[in-house]
Amino acid sequence: MSHDKIKAAARQRMAETGEPYSAARRAVLREQQAAGGQDAGVDPAWFPISYRGAGFGGWLDRRHFGRGPDRAGVTVGADLLRIRALGDFRLDIPRASVRSATRSEFPARGWRGMHEVGRGRWLVNGTDDGLVELVLDPPPRLARTLGTGWFTKRKVNSVIMSLVDPDGFIAAVQARQR
Repeated sequence: MSHDKIKAAARQRMAETGEPYSAARRAVLREQQAAGGQDAGVDPAWFPISYRGAGFGGWLDRRHFGRGPDRAGVTVGADLLRIRALGDFRLDIPRASVRSATRSEFPARGWRGMHEVGRGRWLVNGTDDGLVELVLDPPPRLARTLGTGWFTKRKVNSVIMSLVDPDGFIAAVQARQR
């Protein structure tokens, strides 16, 4: 269930029961979990970011940034795609914003991490292979973090990611766009 739907359900419960928002939200989340979790019975799919041939195998990312091969990736849910990588890079993309998901031939040239490689075009990778590009419209915004710029919420028009299973990711995104 998306944040907006949870918020709406909590507000409706507040109106019906007179509970404070926090109590109503917890009750809505408990009811959702008891009913089986996700919207339309679709379980979210996890696609890890690829670190094949990344030198230390992502050791620096795991050791110093709290992310790496075991924690960085994309969750494809019914209403939302969540990208988590390299400590503070977090981007939630509404499914309605995804215009396309395709293999990318972007020349990463050994770049690792997260970089804005053009106006609103972001590279989030651990290796040069398995690149997938998501084109987004309307563009979501990144939060203000150390890695993405302290002073502005940056627009994201597209994201290029290195994934362990790029074809599976593309299929999951396309299957859930219908």
